[in-house]
Amino acid sequence: MLKAILGAARDVYTYRYFNDPRKAPRYRGVYPTYRSAEKALPRGKVQGFNAEAVPDYFLKTAFALNPGDYPVLFWLSQILEAGSGVFDLGGGLGQCYYTYRDFLAFPPGIHWVVCDVESLIERGRALAEERRATDLSFTNDPSQANGAQILLSNGALHYIEPDLSEMLGPLAALPHHILINRVPMYSGEPYYTQQNTHHSYSVNKVMNESQFVRRLEELKYERVDAWTLPRTLHVPFHPERFVKNFRGFYFRLTGR
Repeated sequence: MLKAILGAARDVYTYRYFNDPRKAPRYRGVYPTYRSAEKALPRGKVQGFNAEAVPDYFLKTAFALNPGDYPVLFWLSQILEAGSGVFDLGGGLGQCYYTYRDFLAFPPGIHWVVCDVESLIERGRALAEERRATDLSFTNDPSQANGAQILLSNGALHYIEPDLSEMLGPLAALPHHILINRVPMYSGEPYYTQQNTHHSYSVNKVMNESQFVRRLEELKYERVDAWTLPRTLHVPFHPERFVKNFRGFYFRLTGR
């Protein structure tokens, strides 16, 4: 009974301070679709990632190595080759490119493409020009992942509406390698929730891990590695939706 009382008190506190930026990230509500969660986002507030406040926030906070990225660094060190094309889905301002090159010796001739919303790629292009990053470019077209050697999505996949398998399915030439990191997944029913993300309010997708893996296997990918990260996701008043750990994966196209 004491555990139940403490849990209810935490839920009330978390729910009450959902709008306090000092308490972010916070989550609220469980929704069956992306659209229903999007319609419930607070009105009169910055919504999503396509807003001026978002690149400003990223410039201040996103250019330090996240300890949860070490598995990604390891696998990139194994699969990056001269002339490799990296498609960075949800890559913001290119922060992975800038951060990782301080820890990895990028082979010659690589081309790193960041795919994101307009506000971020506009600022990202200006930053790349300022830093003379000639092997970094930007797009808002996910279909440009076609033919890439490596698809990377780090801490972003849960903010993107289509499933990864739906984005990859129509491509004529699938990426040879897929690295996914810092994504909330669990063993229950998939759902959507609202998130106060410091800089804005966004829809957050929580996926079923087995379903996510199975859909990529149907595209002829094999799971080479998987890891958990010490981050949780708690939606007040929905203990059955609790995410104990965020996830990361390395998939390789069968036959390579």
